[in-house]
Amino acid sequence: MTTVPTSHLSAGEPVLTGDVIGTDFGLPLVRPVKTARGGRVRVVRSRCRAHGGVVVWFTDGTKTPPLHGRTGWILAEPGPGAPAQDVA
Repeated sequence: MTTVPTSHLSAGEPVLTGDVIGTDFGLPLVRPVKTARGGRVRVVRSRCRAHGGVVVWFTDGTKTPPLHGRTGWILAEPGPGAPAQDVA
């Protein structure tokens, strides 16, 4: 189980999140999970600084509330049959 801080997330990384906790201007909000059990895999689209922290946007249209840059994210393990990602 590998964890990455919010400040080091990059686009295309699969991470584990919890269920939707609310909305912000109609967009569903999610938070990182603390354990790998019961997490949902979401792919990072981008992250940006916002008033109060860093917001992470996901490819499925969800986002996080402003988080501290040191908040940890559990990277999702690729499942069987998943395409391999090139690491350069």
